[in-house]
Amino acid sequence: MLGKLKGMKDGAISLFLKSFINEKLSKFGEVLECQVDTAGNRVQLKVMLKGEQGAIDLAVDRYEVERAGDDRFIRLKTFSCSREWIALALNQRLADKPFKLPSAVAGLL
Repeated sequence: MLGKLKGMKDGAISLFLKSFINEKLSKFGEVLECQVDTAGNRVQLKVMLKGEQGAIDLAVDRYEVERAGDDRFIRLKTFSCSREWIALALNQRLADKPFKLPSAVAGLL
């Protein structure tokens, strides 16, 4: 029963995250698949970037959720990608920075 609930929660977060990323970063490409594993604090994406001939695999290998008052933040710890330069850029620019979570997602984490 608990496994089924976790799967439903992870599925709901995955759908929201896919939609959110596609809305915010549509000029760069499109998220084709998104899988969130809240137990493992991991996110896996399949992304079709503009100018690329095929989809790339991208992962947030570890994230942490933090609370500050009534707000929740996500801190993306490490990235990996099938394109090494993208992983390097993400780890240099985004790793360990907090991002405020929308209330719809914060309630699920």
